[in-house]
Amino acid sequence: MIRNTRLTATLNKLLGAAAVASTLCAASFAQAGVLDFEQPVDAPFVFAGDVLSVGKYYVEGAGTPGLVGSIGGNDACFNVQCPANNATNYYSGLADGYMFFGMNDGSSFSLASLDASFIGLGGTYPALAGLLYITGFDSLGLVAETYLDLLGPTNGTFNFRNYDLTGFGGGKLFTDIRIASFACDAAGNCNRTTNQANFALDNIVTIDASEVPEPGTFALMGLGLLGLRAFTRRRAA
Repeated sequence: MIRNTRLTATLNKLLGAAAVASTLCAASFAQAGVLDFEQPVDAPFVFAGDVLSVGKYYVEGAGTPGLVGSIGGNDACFNVQCPANNATNYYSGLADGYMFFGMNDGSSFSLASLDASFIGLGGTYPALAGLLYITGFDSLGLVAETYLDLLGPTNGTFNFRNYDLTGFGGGKLFTDIRIASFACDAAGNCNRTTNQANFALDNIVTIDASEVPEPGTFALMGLGLLGLRAFTRRRAA
């Protein structure tokens, strides 16, 4: 039995290069955008109907007339209990208001994760202080919705938590996301009509539709790698 070691070595190198290329390609698909509210805005206050451009995203205030939100850090937090574990800018949803966000260019995206916290108005709060209500829309309307628990204070302070949203919508793409909140009492009753449904948002991670691979892309890569391996074995036999 004769083994062509030079050919085998060459094909092994090609196989390794293909595997590396596949890994790098997968990594490029995993690139994400982050709405972190660090970009300069015209004014820190958000009123119902205001539309702000924050990097490549738009943010729109909605809900009750008047002030519905703000963008800033804890140095601008007055007369409310803001989350303590964030030294950067974030979005505060206030006075039962809510917000929309999406891409400035109208392109579709999926949600990967976000950081969120309840914002208190003083007094005591139960273990479940509120709910974050997330609704995703595409060009035809409502696509998906979910609720996230917003925990009460720990040692007297509220804190941001990270929420994994990779399963939100079952892989569907969105053009707009609406985020609102509910305030909950000790009996577990939650509503958003008492001027206490306040929330904080930061580090909203999105994945652009252009960065999501076609369903067969990785399957074709895998078949190619298997074919190379089989060819190497046959020539080596």
